[in-house]
Amino acid sequence: MASIEIIPRVLQLVVGVLGLIFSIRGRARGVSGLMAGAFAVMLITTTASIVWQFVSLNAASWSSSNHLDLDEIQLIFLAVGLPLDAASVLSWLLVAIAVAKGGRPARHPGFAPYPGPGGYPMAAQPGFVGPQPGYGQAGPPQQPPH
Repeated sequence: MASIEIIPRVLQLVVGVLGLIFSIRGRARGVSGLMAGAFAVMLITTTASIVWQFVSLNAASWSSSNHLDLDEIQLIFLAVGLPLDAASVLSWLLVAIAVAKGGRPARHPGFAPYPGPGGYPMAAQPGFVGPQPGYGQAGPPQQPPH
């Protein structure tokens, strides 16, 4: 029964590993590190929950060897389960935030794109008209002389 219940967690572990690999590759291209952190948290919590699932299989022996009653065993499960679930929710929340932040455009409205090396306008591409003389970079509006 435990092996059947472990399948979704192993799949989540695979998703975490793949997500971490792709987010680290994206990090090399300037992507935020939030996604890598989210997948790292996911890997840690998924691994801990898999380990806890196998450790908890011995709950029956805990009651006989350590003289634990049902309330104490439930308290142990609650004390371990709540932080694991909270960390799992946190990892998915971080993934969602990273995806939402990653979908924003890089340019801010009102700013001109990068003009080119040295601050000068770039040359026109073949088939397009180049910059017109007298039309320099956009800057603050100039007041006419009085």
